[in-house]
Parts: sequence; C-alpha cells; structure tokens
Amino acid sequence: MISQEIEHLIELNMESLKNYIDLNYALVDMGKIHEKLQISDSQYLSLLSEREVEYLEEFKIYKKKLQWLCGRYAVKKALFKYKIFKKSIVDLNSVDVLKGADSAPYIHQYPNINVSITHSFPYCIGVVSENNIGVDVEKIFKVENSLINFFFSDREKSILSKGTTLHERNVQAIKYWTRKEAISKFLRLGMNMDFKKLDTVDDELQIGDYKIKLFSFVYKDCCLSLALPCSESFK
Repeated sequence: MISQEIEHLIELNMESLKNYIDLNYALVDMGKIHEKLQISDSQYLSLLSEREVEYLEEFKIYKKKLQWLCGRYAVKKALFKYKIFKKSIVDLNSVDVLKGADSAPYIHQYPNINVSITHSFPYCIGVVSENNIGVDVEKIFKVENSLINFFFSDREKSILSKGTTLHERNVQAIKYWTRKEAISKFLRLGMNMDFKKLDTVDDELQIGDYKIKLFSFVYKDCCLSLALPCSESFK
C-alpha cells in the first residue's frame, strides 16, 4: 500500500508541475485495487470499453493484468480531470486506451491528447496532456554494476562512483534510470533508445528537435521523474 505521507508528497509535486505545463494525472494504489479485485472486479470493469475488456481477458499472468488494469484506470481518471477542466464530460467506458505500434499508450477517441503510464508496485501513475510527456516511477533497489555499465553514460557512472554510501548510489542510479525511461516515453521510443548514450545528469537537454526539461522527486522508497517540453517551447 502507498503510505499517506508519500501519497501526499507525490500529489504536491505533481500539482506543482501544473504551474509549468498543462497536464492532468492520477495516482493509483495498486495494492488497494488488488485487494478490491479479490472481492469484486465490477467497479473497474465498468470503466473499460468492450475492446479493453477483450484485451484484458487475454492476460494469463495476474501481475500483468493488474498493471494493465491500473494503468487504464489511472489514465481514465486523469482524462476525466482533463475533461472537467475543459468543462466537458466523458463516458469513460466508451474510451479506448490502447497500445500503439510503438508500444506507447494512446486514447483512440482523443488523438490530440498525449498519454504516459508508469507503474512500480504499489505505485501507478497516468498522465495526460496536449504536450509531449513522459513519466516513470521506480521503487528504490540495489542497482547492480552490470546494469550501470550497460545502460549509463560515462558522466553518470563518474558521479555514481563518488556516492558516499551504497544507498545514496542506488538512489542516484534510480533517479537516472527513471529519467531515461521518462525521456524514452516522451519520444515514444521505449527500449529502442540507446540508454547508454543518453546522459541525464542535467535537468535540460536537447535530442534532435526536442528540448526537454526533466523533473525528479525522491521519496523514502521510490523515485519519480517526468520529461516535459522546455518552457521556451511554448513561446
């Protein structure tokens, strides 16, 4: 379960980003949804479209099913907030949150809205915006040297080698990793991106025609990062 303290902090941080860019989000507690599913799944199935229900039934592994369901639930909650802000309403079970050829989620009925989903039990976050967005959350864990050597840039590795404690090193490594994931989602490249060539030490970077601003927040047991367009992109 997500602690009230961390839930409050995530909400504060996500709300603060609304001062930077127009976005709507929803934080979903996968642990709570898991418990409710053991009793009845009607509450969540009622929010799914016919296409989504058919897709859900194809899952054989419960963990994947839970992740997928929570992701759709989070996106639809975020979309509902977006529509309320626009002074409109939407029938959520008529909305299809699908996966594109690039594996990135999209809303079939709203092609102008960008979508990003992330989950690391018990955290699941869905974000919608008319701008490019990427979000990633990861629980803090011991990061093996093999992963760092394979996926991290020379500058990132240099900074990690100076960490005073193993915990500080792990936190910094997870921060870099979530930034890489967020950028790949922003660009809709997924794991097709060469993470080793992607240096995320600085908060701003340019990749091709995209100027990207990175925001990262560290909590007791997880790290959250978002990739958003640089503010000058709106000028």
